[in-house]
Amino acid sequence: MKKYKITIIASSLLLLLLLISIFYPAYGPKDYNHQVLVKNEQGKIIGRAPFPPSEDHILGTNRNGEDMHWLLLYGAKFTLISTFGVAILRVLIGGLLGIFLSIWAPFLKSYVKDFFLPFRYIPLILIGIILMIPIVGNFNDVAISSIVTYQIIILVFIGVPSVTIFASDVTDELLKTSFVQSSILMGAGKFHLIRRQLLPYLLSYSVLFTVQQLISTLHITMQLGLFGMFLGGRNRAGIFGLDDPDKPPPTPATITNEWAGLIGQNFREFLLAPWTIFSPVIGFFIVIALVNMIKKELEENMNGLQVVKKMKKVSKAESKTFVKQGSFELVRKL
Repeated sequence: MKKYKITIIASSLLLLLLLISIFYPAYGPKDYNHQVLVKNEQGKIIGRAPFPPSEDHILGTNRNGEDMHWLLLYGAKFTLISTFGVAILRVLIGGLLGIFLSIWAPFLKSYVKDFFLPFRYIPLILIGIILMIPIVGNFNDVAISSIVTYQIIILVFIGVPSVTIFASDVTDELLKTSFVQSSILMGAGKFHLIRRQLLPYLLSYSVLFTVQQLISTLHITMQLGLFGMFLGGRNRAGIFGLDDPDKPPPTPATITNEWAGLIGQNFREFLLAPWTIFSPVIGFFIVIALVNMIKKELEENMNGLQVVKKMKKVSKAESKTFVKQGSFELVRKL
């Protein structure tokens, strides 16, 4: 467990943040401490939202007078759950497709790579925007559950190609190993190879790749938020008076208050109220930093950096060769 100390701590912090957000209705104000105007004892208006960070408003408020720290706590669950869900679905679907290509349809692999080639050159954010505009690009009467489901499908779709190719390449390398070749020569079936020979190694890789996909998904959702592709669609109430304080309709806002949406809906307020953007950006930065720490520790353990350092009897040249061989033999020896 000592080898995964950072992973345990970072995962615990993310889980704590998720639980705090889930139980927000039990302790947080329903209106996010809404306060648009501040008046003195004579009833004269002395202040108007957005208010900067202070003792009363730790992270400041948006133009609607809602405390940013309450909005962040409320929207954290939607940010984390959607991100974890997309990452897991990407790895699960892409992994199964990769295994199928390598074991049952190796003749299709070159065609699949050619088909997915555009995904390497076209930014994923551009594909996501094009596919989401029809249903998320404007106000509509589609159910929130349907919008979220559609968005999740799109986010999973644009990430599956890279996972599929990676899983197929890893499976191909494992199939070349001596113990797998021995099982094939002894008449082992394909399902037996997957269950007994390949699955233990693929599971270790799936954990690492899931973490990598978490970072990728966080980046894409943050970029989508800047373009107004909010998770769950747009709230008709929106940000009141951003274009003109006296003339609605207001600027669109996120329904779920997920962090990418908070960045996107307040982007035009950057000069007037920069804290409305920096607050969710810092939240993203902290989550990405924690996930990246997990990723780095998993990579170090899988690549055997700690083990190689302890192998005093192995020469430096042999150690380099040992690491360059990949994690396949190393994971087996561990």
